[in-house]
Amino acid sequence: MQLYQQLPLVADRPVIRLVHLRLNTDTTVAYNATAIEGSANTYDLRDVPDYDALSYAWGPRDLSAHITLNGESFAVSQTLFAALHQICLGQGKSGGSRKLWIDAICINQLDNVEKSHQVMLMRDIYAKANTVHAWIGEPDHLSALAFDTLERFSIYDGPFIGSSVFQDMQNEIKERQEAIRRFVGRGYWVRMWIVQEVVVATNVKIFCGSLAIDYDNICIALQRMTGSGFYPFSSTTANLTYIGGWRSFFHRTNTQETKGDLDVRYFLDSRGRSATNPRDKIYALRGIVNKALGTLIEVDYNDTTEAVYTNFSKAVLRTRPDLQILSSVILRHEKVSKLDLPSYVPDWTLPSSGGGILQRYYRFKTAHLFHAAGVSKPRVTLTEKSNSIRIEGTRLDTVALVVPIKSLLEVRDDDSVSVDATILQELTATVSASKTYSFTGEPSWVAYFRTLTADRTTLSPRIDEKYLSQHWRGSHHSSGDFSDLSSSDWAVVSKEIGTIIEDKDIFLTTKGYLGLGHEGFMKGDVVCILSGGEVPFLLRETAQRADESVFRFLCECYVHGVMDGEAVSGNGSSPLQKFLIE
Repeated sequence: MQLYQQLPLVADRPVIRLVHLRLNTDTTVAYNATAIEGSANTYDLRDVPDYDALSYAWGPRDLSAHITLNGESFAVSQTLFAALHQICLGQGKSGGSRKLWIDAICINQLDNVEKSHQVMLMRDIYAKANTVHAWIGEPDHLSALAFDTLERFSIYDGPFIGSSVFQDMQNEIKERQEAIRRFVGRGYWVRMWIVQEVVVATNVKIFCGSLAIDYDNICIALQRMTGSGFYPFSSTTANLTYIGGWRSFFHRTNTQETKGDLDVRYFLDSRGRSATNPRDKIYALRGIVNKALGTLIEVDYNDTTEAVYTNFSKAVLRTRPDLQILSSVILRHEKVSKLDLPSYVPDWTLPSSGGGILQRYYRFKTAHLFHAAGVSKPRVTLTEKSNSIRIEGTRLDTVALVVPIKSLLEVRDDDSVSVDATILQELTATVSASKTYSFTGEPSWVAYFRTLTADRTTLSPRIDEKYLSQHWRGSHHSSGDFSDLSSSDWAVVSKEIGTIIEDKDIFLTTKGYLGLGHEGFMKGDVVCILSGGEVPFLLRETAQRADESVFRFLCECYVHGVMDGEAVSGNGSSPLQKFLIE
């Protein structure tokens, strides 16, 4: 395009393009081909004038609208045109204008080299902007009511029922709830790139037509809405509030100089977000991970998606003090994945499935987090010219029996299941004749239940007392003996189990360990504890090469009786070995 030839970017300096737009006063305000015009120029990001940045969902790339830049027609999408038109209207009313950074205009999207260089600067571009304008689309008939409801809840901090806010809304509560449902359900909120754009920004203004509200006020309002019972907490509200939490963490901890405890969590919790280019599932979060990991993520749109995902896994294994990246591999994805990836590399194009073993970890007492590998650190050998890796660990046992647990439990329409002490005792009897689980000394049915739930329900002795006081009204036995639990308490616990086992099967090992893993493993698969791993893992031996076994990585797993390092401490622990994984 002629604009990019006139204004080339310098690859060895942080140079960006900015545009300065206005409505053409010789035309009507209605949309037409000549309504927006302006100029573009290049600037060094280290000494850039005041500017704002635009965040929006690209939508269909029809490029059927046009603006005029530097005297030349420039094609843009209808979505982008609508956002720019509203910004220009707002600037006209305020009597001022500001330079803008807009990805679809300021980056030559057809030049992979330029795009790669500019994406490396993306964090600084949004962080240096005075305001990030987030366009969520044109308003509908309930948008004004949604914005009004959000503003009210962001201002009022008190009990909702009986408050003046409640009284004012009482006659239109259902309509306001529907307005919020439409608001949080907009496609903008699931876009991958908004995570970094919103997290690093100094100020974020959400606008929908002429309606506008600060992003931070939205998060405050949604927390109060869900906390008061006005609106249910869901995955759609979490799409907004999670980013709000990360935003607070990012600015509170002095950006990228943190240890990066949230690094892998950013990617896990953003797995279901949409990205036009699958490489952006990694590149879009590069700017908010810690510096050690971020510098290892080289942005190159000429690389294949497989190379981007594999290099990312290697970078995480080099920098993280744990193996949480391996827990991101979902075994059922191998049946539907269109990518040719090493077995230890997650396919980030596919969404999460079921509940991971490390999910709901925030419920645990700090002293009772999983430490299957004890205090050891990961010992991983990576080879630059090969995608094979070697990880040190111990072979715990072999799968002797696979139990398709979902087929044995009654799954209701809402995906919940029904369990109680009697049902659990009957299920346990099908895999073990012993009344006592030898590895912990517990009743076998209690060990079966804790395995079935990955020890994550409110009945687990690992759960923090503060969490219990806020979320559990039934009886609790810190010893783990809950044989006298009431039927109503079992009903509450049962609601949690369906999600946990949605993609899981139980297994019994040769030595008698009970375990829970992703469905798809088989009899004969190897249960191992890899150094630095919080949880055990399942591997499958696929070949023998030069006196060395070759393994395929399958998934994380829960094994009852080894989650606190019991199998790697003492004289009875197995010797360390190197597992070659391809």
